[in-house]
Amino acid sequence: MQNINEKLFNKNIVLKEIKDITPKTRKKIKVYLGVDMKDYYYLLVELNTKSRFLIKNAKELIEFVTPLSDINFKNNKKVLFIESPICSKAKEYLKENGWRVL
Repeated sequence: MQNINEKLFNKNIVLKEIKDITPKTRKKIKVYLGVDMKDYYYLLVELNTKSRFLIKNAKELIEFVTPLSDINFKNNKKVLFIESPICSKAKEYLKENGWRVL
């Protein structure tokens, strides 16, 4: 969780509370729920893969993460931290669905 705090701080995002809501899965994914100072909710997803992140992976990610939180993220923030290369179409797809890719 320290790593996620450093990444957020570098992007000028300060959260007063972060909770790990990662389900038990074989995927190399970590999911956090955070609240900032203005009471906006952040859904933070940290993904570590060796291969390129494609549009099919983006669709799978949205399907995987949607049932994890009972909060309506229509007016709140969704952030993906990814270390691997990402396809431009996948990045655009995520942005269209309200995600911020860092």
